[in-house]
Amino acid sequence: MERSPLKIQQFLIKSIWCIILFLAASVSAVNAGVFPVGQPEFRYLYDLNLRYESRTPDKTDYQLGPYPMDRFGCELGPFEKWRKIPDNQLQLFLFAGEDFRAANESHNIGYESIRGGLIGQPWKRLSVYTDFVLDQKLAEDPSYTGKKWRGFAGDIDQAFVAYADRRLSALVGRFGGFWGPRESLLFGSAQKLDGLAYSFRWGRLAISYRLGALDGLHPDNNDGDLFEPRYIAAHRFDFHFSPRLRVGLFETVVFGGPGRQIDLFYLNPLIFFHGSQLNANVNDNTMVGFDFDINPTAGIQLYGQVLVDDIQLDNQSQSDKEPDQIGIVTGGYLTDILPQTDLELQYQRVSNWTFNQIYPRNRYLNDGAPIGDVLGNDYDQVSLKLTRWWEQRFAVSLNLSYLRQGEGRIDAEWTQPWFDAEGDYSEPFPTGVVEKTSTVSIGLRGFLTTFTFIDFEAGVENVKNSGHIADNNRSLPFVRAYLSGFLLSGFGLD
Repeated sequence: MERSPLKIQQFLIKSIWCIILFLAASVSAVNAGVFPVGQPEFRYLYDLNLRYESRTPDKTDYQLGPYPMDRFGCELGPFEKWRKIPDNQLQLFLFAGEDFRAANESHNIGYESIRGGLIGQPWKRLSVYTDFVLDQKLAEDPSYTGKKWRGFAGDIDQAFVAYADRRLSALVGRFGGFWGPRESLLFGSAQKLDGLAYSFRWGRLAISYRLGALDGLHPDNNDGDLFEPRYIAAHRFDFHFSPRLRVGLFETVVFGGPGRQIDLFYLNPLIFFHGSQLNANVNDNTMVGFDFDINPTAGIQLYGQVLVDDIQLDNQSQSDKEPDQIGIVTGGYLTDILPQTDLELQYQRVSNWTFNQIYPRNRYLNDGAPIGDVLGNDYDQVSLKLTRWWEQRFAVSLNLSYLRQGEGRIDAEWTQPWFDAEGDYSEPFPTGVVEKTSTVSIGLRGFLTTFTFIDFEAGVENVKNSGHIADNNRSLPFVRAYLSGFLLSGFGLD
């Protein structure tokens, strides 16, 4: 009897769970919990580890986040005890935070949040992590449609089981992560997707895969008559040519539609997604690209990522006049240009129509936000950060950036203006009335005490053509502050 796609998915998920549990129970090794990404306290420690990565080049897979805890070269501050949790204990945590924002010509805003959860390691190679969040800011977001309680929106932010050894790492559940540079075009740390991910290390080669569920399109909010589920699948191959050079090749696909289930060929990490969807005669949104990092000498790391959504290789018909759709991020990290002072310079560019597609279900969005760590499309930005570290406790930074944002949007209607042109078609970059923003700020981040964290920034934004209105220029001083206090406590299971 032929199995339905849903039964096949259930069978595959159960098989993956059985494999992970078998591996965890049958081998012995060091503890290998996974340190989550996303919230400010954790982002600070990932940024701190970038300093270590630059100074000590090796063949570690720093391009794949979140990291197993033994991948951190820096100390984890108050979370250092998470590296080695006894198998008969759970570590409970609770965060209470206040996010304050003030700017000229706007009301002062303060949002409260509460986050709590647990982390544990029932076996040496297996860890569990879960946290819930009550967030006042999310409750006031017009796009939020979930339940509210006393002005707070609540949800499980991350909940996953992780397995990690020297060659294989795997996650199942809800989690955030990144591929390539920390500010990846593919996956942003703020996006927590339900699904699975794994990576297998074979000598100098790392083979990685990720599958996630995206928000579906409801008939009440869209033009369709049926609910359209949506998914994303991605795979990559990373080659560590030496401790100083890594190059990765990747491919992603966003797919879905009424009654659409997960196609088996999108579960295959070795198959070519674009060719498979062409042979299956389905219209999905595939993208390919590469990324790299180079350490020419200790203390210098150069990195980059190129994503190709669509590129025209022929010039035979009017459809070949469609503009190339490409995203680029490149930069460098230099340590100790002055004592305990690092410099990071980065450039990011995403052309118009990138991440967009004729079918809304295939757009590179989840809950209305980009899946990658990008500002949308039709923009470029150059940024410079000078950071002075005080050991590993906190850091002070000088931040400079210049952003050009065109009128294009990922969720813009797919109009195909190149079909209306006679002969060649071109459009400026960025398009339309370009909003130009120059920002200068000073920041302070770190642990004020063992269980108190601050993320503070104050500066000024000079905006030309604000709101894409010609000659509407404004100067906006601003202050942003996030302050949290948290508790960590062990709970015995015996």
